[in-house]
This record gives sequence, C-alpha cells and structure tokens, in this order.
Amino acid sequence: MLTTKITFALADWIREWRKFRDKNPSIDECVKFVQRKLEDYKLSDSDKKIIESILLYESE
Repeated sequence: MLTTKITFALADWIREWRKFRDKNPSIDECVKFVQRKLEDYKLSDSDKKIIESILLYESE
C-alpha cells in the first residue's frame, strides 16, 4: 500500500531526477523506486496508476 510518506518521497525523487538529468524518469523507473522503498510489498494495479499520476503531475 502506498503511504503518504512514500508518495511524497516519489514526488521529491522525480523532481530531483529532472533537476539533474533534465528529463523525466520512466514509469518503470518510478515503480522500481517505490518497490525499493516498500521492499517485499507487491504493487497492485491501483498502486501503479497512482505512481503514474504522480509522475504526470510532476512532469513538465
């Protein structure tokens, strides 16, 4: 389950990624980031949609 703490961390990570690489991370890279944070938790389709929406919101 995605917590507020994880979603804020993802948003921060996306902004940092863009700052240093001057491009957006892929959805797969975002999913990998969240999976590293959650360790043994298997992401649901709903979780992946939330991750995608955070990526879209943080993208330029």
